[in-house]
Amino acid sequence: MSADSSQSGTERAFEEIGALKHQMEGLSRDLESLKVESKKGIRTWGVYLGIIATMLAVPRAAKDVFDAFYKHSDFSVLTTEVPLTLYYDDPHQTLSFTFPVIATNNGNLDGIIVGATAHFEPPLMDATEAHFRFVDETNKQVAFPFTIATGVSKSLTGSVDFTGPGLTVPGRHIFEVSLIGDDRKPLSTMPIRFCVDVSKELVVLISGASQRILGAQCQ
Repeated sequence: MSADSSQSGTERAFEEIGALKHQMEGLSRDLESLKVESKKGIRTWGVYLGIIATMLAVPRAAKDVFDAFYKHSDFSVLTTEVPLTLYYDDPHQTLSFTFPVIATNNGNLDGIIVGATAHFEPPLMDATEAHFRFVDETNKQVAFPFTIATGVSKSLTGSVDFTGPGLTVPGRHIFEVSLIGDDRKPLSTMPIRFCVDVSKELVVLISGASQRILGAQCQ
């Protein structure tokens, strides 16, 4: 293939991507109008289906060019029915949470986790990566920053401590964790958020030994 032919194919790919972007912007405007003019629904969804067909018809060359110019990681983190392990060190007033993390990178670029944050309430408390510990399946310590390669799932066990008074007051407490990407922002699926119902009986249990519970997802 000649250089002119290659350049022409690339230019066509960019033109097709630009045309698709223009159609998507038009769809966005149509959907906004749909909010106030419901009778236009059939016509608007007809446009929507037409754009889907256009997207499916975009040549492979256009996708290749898009991927070549837009390298990105795309994390997803398992957040449903995650078991927590709680332990309370009464003399030091320290409440420890241990939790599994299964992170997958679905993008086309290796992603880096540079840190983590945690939040607990009540009382209102926050923790940074200095208060975290992560280990892998072999119980080997994993330090920040660590990489999650494209198409790979990384299974870790994390733990974080909170120290202070009032951590075991009976009632509902919220615990949440965010992993931080290399842009210094939480991943899009963060935080992992749990509601923990603390009772006097639970405090007695977790003061004697670590106890595994199923943290309830909460909004």
